Amino acid sequence: MKMTVADYLEQVTGDRVATEEVEKTAAQAQQKTTLKTAIQYMLDQVDKGYLGQYVMNVKMKKGDPVNVRLEANLINVPMAEAERLLPKLLDQEPEYPVNLYLVMESDDVNKSGLRIDELANDTDQGGSITSLVNRAQEWVAEHLADVVEARA
Repeated sequence: MKMTVADYLEQVTGDRVATEEVEKTAAQAQQKTTLKTAIQYMLDQVDKGYLGQYVMNVKMKKGDPVNVRLEANLINVPMAEAERLLPKLLDQEPEYPVNLYLVMESDDVNKSGLRIDELANDTDQGGSITSLVNRAQEWVAEHLADVVEARA
């Protein structure tokens, strides 16, 4: 799926983003079944021509919950910041591929409190869901471990 900046912002600001929100423990958030559900949800939204967001509020043994999300976006900018940043970072006319990003927000994930990395570009989205799940599992495990270590 491809979109112009204007089309993207219209969906984001028009409250037309399909969102699923769940509560998980740190162990559950790293399970392949959990991540497969999240990734399949995101791929289904893209197939329907919609932007999606899958939000996991991850309960930690120590400290506040960690916000882990999958988001469909044009670049590695959280959806919440899209309206402010995308017009400054991308040309308005061309269509850009919609990619899937993994986002983690917590004061303890790093100095900025935000980690965002591409999980799948438009080519990867048509490939094996198993490889996406494996990549996501590794990413979630690594960055939740960073949070645990920072809180210790």
